[in-house]
Amino acid sequence: MNIVAIGLGNFGASLAKILTSLGHDVLGVDNNLNKVEYFKDAVANTICLDATDPHALRLLPVKEADVFVVCIGDDFGISVQIAALLKKFGVSRVICRESSSIHLTVLNAIGIKETINPEYESARIIAQMLPLKGIQNLFSISDSFKIVDMQMPPLLVGKKYSVANFRKETHLKIIALKRNHRLIYSSAMASENEDKIENEFKENDTLVLAGELKDIKRFLHE
Repeated sequence: MNIVAIGLGNFGASLAKILTSLGHDVLGVDNNLNKVEYFKDAVANTICLDATDPHALRLLPVKEADVFVVCIGDDFGISVQIAALLKKFGVSRVICRESSSIHLTVLNAIGIKETINPEYESARIIAQMLPLKGIQNLFSISDSFKIVDMQMPPLLVGKKYSVANFRKETHLKIIALKRNHRLIYSSAMASENEDKIENEFKENDTLVLAGELKDIKRFLHE
């Protein structure tokens, strides 16, 4: 994808660097030359300009980019101004960081439907992870259905399971099994006879599981 990230603060720079590492064509934009220079080696492309200036903003690929992400969260007015200009110039997809309910309301009022509040999202994920000992990451599909990855529980080390038997016993689906940062098993690469193949769990393996939250809790506390 061709992505333009406007604002290279903590959130914007992290987003631009991760997207670049995933192989996307990213243009990082900021009006602070020091930031632009600092991140030029970690982000595919960087440019210094004032995105609130309509003439400067037209220098960006407003028609060619797949998405613009306005990453500015600490200045309500600048964020809204840039978002409004991008909508005026006919940018097909604009995603904005929002920092308050008022900020969100104003963005929605000018036609911005996709927003993100990274502070709230991080807090929500951490709040769900805290009661789940051993969980490294958590992704919510719904309030009750989650995808989690965890260090291999000691009680499972040395045991062998097929995908079908594991699901029958725990009501959880194995999405992936990682060992020494290498993928040992993935449901995306599963063969037709995967249920006949047993994987032996080893210490320091990482399990990626999907299932109902109640089943994840039961599995962790068994």
